[in-house]
Amino acid sequence: MATANSLAMYQLIALCDAAAHAAPMVPFNPAQAHEVVQIHLACRAKNCPRKASALDTLVEAGQMVLSTSKPR
Repeated sequence: MATANSLAMYQLIALCDAAAHAAPMVPFNPAQAHEVVQIHLACRAKNCPRKASALDTLVEAGQMVLSTSKPR
């Protein structure tokens, strides 16, 4: 249960802090990218460089295939 509360807290911070949406200085590893996507669930990748970078990492790692019919 603590994990769910932690995730909700990070999602709130992510939505409130503009710096939290910045692209990373160093590329994410797949585990980090997965966490970023969860935290930035409400963000659109086209408006959130951090989520876009995380999605790119997951695609490159073969852990995700982006939809061609839905916007990022």
